[in-house]
Amino acid sequence: MIKIDNLTYRYQADAPKALDDISLSFKTGDWVSIIGHNGSGKSTLVKLMMGILEGYSGEISVDGEVLTPDNLQRFRERFAIVFQNPDNQFVGATVEDDVAFGLENQGLPREVMLERTEAALEAVNMLAYRRHAPARLSGGQKQRVAIAGALAMEPAVLILDEATSMLDPEGRSDMLAILNDIHKTRTTTLIYITHDLGEIEDSDYAVIMKDGKVISEGTIEHIFSDTDTLIESRLVLPYQMQISRALLDGGYVTHDELVARL
Repeated sequence: MIKIDNLTYRYQADAPKALDDISLSFKTGDWVSIIGHNGSGKSTLVKLMMGILEGYSGEISVDGEVLTPDNLQRFRERFAIVFQNPDNQFVGATVEDDVAFGLENQGLPREVMLERTEAALEAVNMLAYRRHAPARLSGGQKQRVAIAGALAMEPAVLILDEATSMLDPEGRSDMLAILNDIHKTRTTTLIYITHDLGEIEDSDYAVIMKDGKVISEGTIEHIFSDTDTLIESRLVLPYQMQISRALLDGGYVTHDELVARL
């Protein structure tokens, strides 16, 4: 479990609060989406969770272990992160070299490296491209390789920071399907950062942030039931909810439910 208690952070002593008294808890193995526009505090939150930023007040813990300066390195090893631009993460000449890079730095035996690399590439449907150069892949394929590199490290928590923002609709759909498979077949906790409400419907839990504060949290049904808060946060409702709001009772509906009701 990830637990955050009364977390407050400023980038400078005289700056406004980037996070203001945040308290959250996420169950192990859940897919948690954190939603908000730029400046809402969502990326600051995960950087603090990973121990990248210091000088905060409050407490962060994973599985009962509180983050301290003494356990900082061990704490960071619980996490892996995938950013929006995978080109910034590639270091290997081939796909499998890139996925294995972090494992090699850990000094793992070769047979363990090969096993983890193959399993991670298979999980993202990229095993057939193991000998390809990352530069020759499409944007969606590159992002899958970046996820494979993170999965190979076997983190307790996988963070995806706007990981679909540079993809076309097809690539985004493929990526979400892969994440759904990972969620169903692994115990890894997924923390998915986005500003797109249309990408969170498979999540177990969601957090809406604005101006460094949590303004709503709960199940997807709970989040989508409060459309006024979503609109106030300048978030665009998924298209099926826009139709429901215009033609039906305005409640939360999935795509299939909307089709059935119309």
